[in-house]
Amino acid sequence: MMRLSVGGPALAVALVLATAAGAVAPSPYDITYTLRADGAAPLYADMSEKAAKVGSLPAGASGIVLRWCRKEIPFGAWQFGSRKEQLKLLDERWCEVSYEGKVGNVPGRVLSPE
Repeated sequence: MMRLSVGGPALAVALVLATAAGAVAPSPYDITYTLRADGAAPLYADMSEKAAKVGSLPAGASGIVLRWCRKEIPFGAWQFGSRKEQLKLLDERWCEVSYEGKVGNVPGRVLSPE
């Protein structure tokens, strides 16, 4: 019969891993967003302001879900960056979002992490 040790090195490693995991900020896809822009923001069918509009995000919208962005947001830069750096990362991208059942694309510059 094999006995498992409750203390010792295994417990120390488990505690370090648990502590490290809790210290990392959530990824940009694990949080929700509000509108940074004043007024409503159009939702586009594609990642271009020349694309057809498929709806809009109302002024003051919150709880916006980020589905993905082009180009992909680098997790390390997001998770360890300041809020200013996170906003800059959004400014440089187009993102697909969902809000109250609607799905469309917006320039990242209209989004702000909640």
